[in-house]
Amino acid sequence: MTAVIQDIVSIFFVLALGYLGGKRNIFDQDQAAGFNKLVLDFCLPAVLFVSIVKSSREELFSDSRIFLISVAVLIGWYVVAFLGAKLVFKHNKQEAGIAGLSAAAPTVGFLGIAVLAPLFGGAAALSVAVLALIVNVLQVPLGMFFVAPAGTKPAAALARAIKEPVVLAPLIAVVLVLVGVRVPDLIDPPLTLIGHANSGVAVFAAGLVLSAHKFEFGVEVVWNSLVKMILMPATMLAAGLYFGVSGARLEEIVLLAALPPAFTGIVMAGRFQTYVSLASSTLIVCVLAFAVAAPAWIAIVRHFVAG
Repeated sequence: MTAVIQDIVSIFFVLALGYLGGKRNIFDQDQAAGFNKLVLDFCLPAVLFVSIVKSSREELFSDSRIFLISVAVLIGWYVVAFLGAKLVFKHNKQEAGIAGLSAAAPTVGFLGIAVLAPLFGGAAALSVAVLALIVNVLQVPLGMFFVAPAGTKPAAALARAIKEPVVLAPLIAVVLVLVGVRVPDLIDPPLTLIGHANSGVAVFAAGLVLSAHKFEFGVEVVWNSLVKMILMPATMLAAGLYFGVSGARLEEIVLLAALPPAFTGIVMAGRFQTYVSLASSTLIVCVLAFAVAAPAWIAIVRHFVAG
């Protein structure tokens, strides 16, 4: 569990730097918007493209059960969170779209390998790749679709979402993998270089955005956190057991489902200035909760597997 604690401490350290930078007026919210654009339009697309294009069709779809279970759980809870935000908490569709990411999109790209590799070794990369694919090719485009300005026609909103680099890059990578095109190794170093800035800048920008909004701990933040840290991994465990997934692979997908919310959601909230305070507050609560949730879910999965 040392790796998990180190990841959490690192997140809060960089988050605090961003928060202090905003509170002391070292950076303003216009600069925060620039950081958000840097992450969404340059750093994250590069990371996603490189991570997916290095895979093969066999690696991405070697276990169809895990892929289908993960699609059902992640998209299912996104829909539940979206409808809950819209119908219960009375948000508009833009706010509900971000709420779905805050409650149902795990930060697989940032914490996936960092958390799983020390526990399960290199074999965990397959589970990380599958869930990262679902988050970034399905969930993020849904979020981009819903944050389109009010009055935008669905077809135009979809087209706009697909054109966003954070959506387009992984889609192109998936197509290249499916048709068997191998991308030259020459493009790896430059894309990896810009990609290295992704996690640090995303968390720093989240702290900077948070500095302009007060922390909220209310029913909605509790609901988002409950979905993210308890209901999603519980559903993943139940579905995995039902469809015969077992051993380390079951532990991996349950732990990935229990990861805190993807920073993409809060960066998107900052960029479009919608649902910012609630997204930031949900992130903080979930990161704190993960220190307890991670060992708890590992123990629960092993109990069921042993039984």
